[in-house]
Amino acid sequence: MDRANIPVHCLLESAARILRRGEDAAGTAQPATGSKREQLSRLKSWADAENYRTDLSRLSLTYMDKGGEHEVFHDGKASVLKLNNFEYAGDDLSNFFFRIAAHNRFFANIPYTLIGFAENSRHEFCAVLMQPYIKALREATPSEIISHMQALGFQNRYADEFYWEEYEIFDATPHNVLVGIDGQLYFFDTQIRQINPDKHSETTDILS
Repeated sequence: MDRANIPVHCLLESAARILRRGEDAAGTAQPATGSKREQLSRLKSWADAENYRTDLSRLSLTYMDKGGEHEVFHDGKASVLKLNNFEYAGDDLSNFFFRIAAHNRFFANIPYTLIGFAENSRHEFCAVLMQPYIKALREATPSEIISHMQALGFQNRYADEFYWEEYEIFDATPHNVLVGIDGQLYFFDTQIRQINPDKHSETTDILS
């Protein structure tokens, strides 16, 4: 696979840069305990000002599933919508944007597109992500997952964890990796973490 950056939807890039500008203005001495709350407030204000709120009531959606970070809907066509509540971003929303951009880079056959922001059933502020709807034959086997990740250049650390340069991908389990009717492997909702602690410059690079 060519590791040239996969183009990322401009809204994703713009949202990530809004966070980066706010952090640059605040400096690095800001206590971590208030960081995520303040980032969410800044992101909400920006989404409202730019009219990036998605009116889900105007869409024909069928509820599919709910997990720790997502509420998942089918749009009745060829896509699913995921309301992501930033739960797995930890204390820094930049982790969310890094993960989505990295996913699109390595798993370009099932990309995320950020289409807006909305509230989920618990009234949490969420990113609205769109992904292609995949017709699957079965779950991938562990050996198929390992072979695929090694072909991308990743090394296998544990059963479901892989690393390459500054990237660590984990939770790549059969439940999150499906074999489509076309025989391709599709990676859903794996966790991608940055090994390099200098997140800001790396996030900017991957989104460029």
